Amino acid sequence: MAIVSIVGSAIAFDLDEAYRRALGFNADYQAQIAATDAGVELQNQALATLLPQISATAAYNQNYLSSFGMTVTYTQPTATAAFQQVLLDFGKFSTYTKGKFAAEVARLQLTNARQKLMVNVAQAYFDILYAVDNLNAIRMNKDAFLTQMEQAEQSFSAGTVTKADVFDAKANYDSAVAQAIQAENNLMNRKTIFHNMTGLNSDLVQPLIDQIILELPIPDSPNEWSDMMKSANLNVKIAREQLNMATEDISIAKSGHLPSLSIVGNYQMFGTSSINSADSAATQAYFTQLANIPGIPSANYSIAVVGLQLSIPIASGGGINSNIRVAIGNYEAAQEGLSSTLRQSDQLIINAFYQVQNGVSIVKAQTQALKSAKLKLASDKIGYKVGIRNSVKLINSQNDYAKTLLSYNQARYQYLTYRLQLEYLAGKIDTDFIRLINNNIRQ
Repeated sequence: MAIVSIVGSAIAFDLDEAYRRALGFNADYQAQIAATDAGVELQNQALATLLPQISATAAYNQNYLSSFGMTVTYTQPTATAAFQQVLLDFGKFSTYTKGKFAAEVARLQLTNARQKLMVNVAQAYFDILYAVDNLNAIRMNKDAFLTQMEQAEQSFSAGTVTKADVFDAKANYDSAVAQAIQAENNLMNRKTIFHNMTGLNSDLVQPLIDQIILELPIPDSPNEWSDMMKSANLNVKIAREQLNMATEDISIAKSGHLPSLSIVGNYQMFGTSSINSADSAATQAYFTQLANIPGIPSANYSIAVVGLQLSIPIASGGGINSNIRVAIGNYEAAQEGLSSTLRQSDQLIINAFYQVQNGVSIVKAQTQALKSAKLKLASDKIGYKVGIRNSVKLINSQNDYAKTLLSYNQARYQYLTYRLQLEYLAGKIDTDFIRLINNNIRQ
């Protein structure tokens, strides 16, 4: 009887190692790191508009001047510096506040991605283990049905059974063969998912220990877990920050009706000009004398201006009011999004609580069922040898044992998975908890 094995290598790994490898390999998580870096910059960009704005330009110009019948060409260097500092601008202040919320959303999304990766790696890990168990159970059934079919053919040749009995046995075997093929395909798919998530060789995952650690949820009240979710669940936190951003969008839109006030400054310098050509010597001498008079185009002088600039919007053709209506609509959508996230998370965490709580009893019950099935199989094997059990009962006993073993392992995987889900939904899952779950994996 062929049994699929996933152990036996010196470089086999456990769940903790799989998660640590996924941190550096998983493309979705790496993308979220980059997205978070970009999202945090939104706060810096908004702050930049509130800080002093300074600019400077310089030029060296070729000029042509014609006046009162005189023409002259000259070159002149110029330089300009401008300064602006916002004193009052409701739109920019609200944009900065929104930028802080956006940066916090980006940070929360990265933390959420990391916590989700813990759950997803564990789920993919246990999916491989279950797929292996399922394939082994089907192969056990297939081997049993093969024995039954061979015995039926021998009995038919001896004339003790009918052809229908042979057909029944062959149908069972053929069905098991088809199920084995499907199980192999499913196992390959699970391995591919896990490899793409972690980059590890999926054949080297370590199985669970024989007796996993069973613990009831603490606290033991689903309402307390629900309260934790409302305050710490990262999806809920993100939805709240997005609602805050939508609130600021309304303020930004309304600021289109409000005045803004800034300090502005401007400095202009016109350097000494050089006359290149003139229509006569008298014209050149005349413009040379003018170069000492400020304000004259060819003169050497500077101008500096400092003042307050007040900007008052008067009419925008209804565009501002439209922007306000859009922002209000988006705010209402964000409100409903928060409500939906709270309800879904509440449903999930209560379900996870009961799955963990009942999972303890289920695993214990499946443990006893497996012991009973194992004893029955051993008894039927002895009975078959001494002639008090026929082959049909032995095969049924083997199939029952395979199914019970599969149900037993499935209960264990589900219990551990829901423990992870419960911690994630409560916003508490971390690397220490992964290591706690990892204690249930063979080292």
